[in-house]
Amino acid sequence: AGSVFSNPMVTRFLKGLERLHPLVRRPVPTWDLNLVITRLMGAPFEPMATCSMLYLSWKTAFLVAITSARRVSELRALTSEPPYTVFHKDKVQLRPHPAFLPKVVSAFHINQDIFLPVFYPKPHASRKEQQLHSLDVRRALAFYIERTKPFRKSTQLFIAVADRMKGLPVSSQRISSWITSCICTCYDLAGVPTMHTTAHSTRAQASSSAFLAHIPIQDICRAATWSSVHTFASHYAIVQHSRDDAAFGSAVLNSAVSQSDPAS
Repeated sequence: AGSVFSNPMVTRFLKGLERLHPLVRRPVPTWDLNLVITRLMGAPFEPMATCSMLYLSWKTAFLVAITSARRVSELRALTSEPPYTVFHKDKVQLRPHPAFLPKVVSAFHINQDIFLPVFYPKPHASRKEQQLHSLDVRRALAFYIERTKPFRKSTQLFIAVADRMKGLPVSSQRISSWITSCICTCYDLAGVPTMHTTAHSTRAQASSSAFLAHIPIQDICRAATWSSVHTFASHYAIVQHSRDDAAFGSAVLNSAVSQSDPAS
């Protein structure tokens, strides 16, 4: 006996259902990647050794999300300890906890590692390269894990920093809020009006709807700023699928840099 989905009547029914209720993607909030990463290179997000834990959390979550192109639910499944987070000299290796079930449940998807390469590693030949290194996701993760050690109560990578829940694991919604708050704060710092808002939502909530609706971050970025290729984006490869593990993580950072001088 074949699969029920091979039955001609079932096939016709599903096709008809698709025509009556087609899958429609929600509009993707637009934002300028150049503007955001330029602001992430300075205060209040730097220096990472002394900036507030909230800004450190926002920046780290944003960099991991933007360079890995993973869903927020997958970011929540990341673990801070080996063998799920491993720091190599030229990259950081991440893997969700095996108890996490991705959208596509298969041996490949469950055991898929994330490799994110170093961005402008030391030694730096110029002040510009030093500034660009502040966008290095490996560096951000190292600072984040080290600074959360004293109060960490969970092996989940991203944990709460507010007093009431300090050290406890955060939800996917909270990580989404961090990412969008990071974007909106960068707009505020630049003195640029943020995206559309509604009467019943904050600016962060308006943009975080894309994350909560599981719209792939690649789509958000594609709609965001990418009329041209930036140094940051080409390094961490958000705009295209790479052919090997490190190459995928070899393309977002180097892209905004060619468009904007961090010294300006």
